[in-house]
Amino acid sequence: MLTQQAIAQSSEIETINQQLELTAERQDYAEARQWTNYLTIDPVRLIQNVLGGGDVQRDRLEIATLELEAANLIRRREEVVEGIAREIVDLVLNYEHLDRQAMLLTSQLESHQLQVAVAEARYRTGQGSTASMIGLWQQTDDLAARCSEHRIGQAQDIRELEILIGEEDLATQRVYASGHRDWAGCDFTEAILQTD
Repeated sequence: MLTQQAIAQSSEIETINQQLELTAERQDYAEARQWTNYLTIDPVRLIQNVLGGGDVQRDRLEIATLELEAANLIRRREEVVEGIAREIVDLVLNYEHLDRQAMLLTSQLESHQLQVAVAEARYRTGQGSTASMIGLWQQTDDLAARCSEHRIGQAQDIRELEILIGEEDLATQRVYASGHRDWAGCDFTEAILQTD
């Protein structure tokens, strides 16, 4: 679903589609005017055209060139679609990876905070050193900073997805059947792999 939205928003895909339409129109015009090559009063040109040379050959080459151009445009469009799909999948997988790491770090931070609380209680009773407490507090700050970094990375991935699909604020209840109202905890894999 995200992939389809991103493809629909792609200016490069839109440009390729416009070029394909123009090429098809030019090809239709070239095919439609082929019969006019046989309406000449010059006998030499008429014989050349009847035998497949002259203007008929020129028009056939033009049509073949237009067919080749259309095939190249279709190939290019497919490459762009695949690139967009890869980019969406990469962003979503990175988001989910960061989410798993952030959850793990949050769990570690909670466990560490319990250890710090116990150590602080012991420190207050004179059973711990100031250096060990400073080390524990530093570890707490480091874990909290790493959690924040992962959430920032997720926010950047979300912003890139928003840009790709052309939405300023991704409404997850519209994008996902899960009904989540925020990105945390959403299962992106199901949403991006729907490329019907």
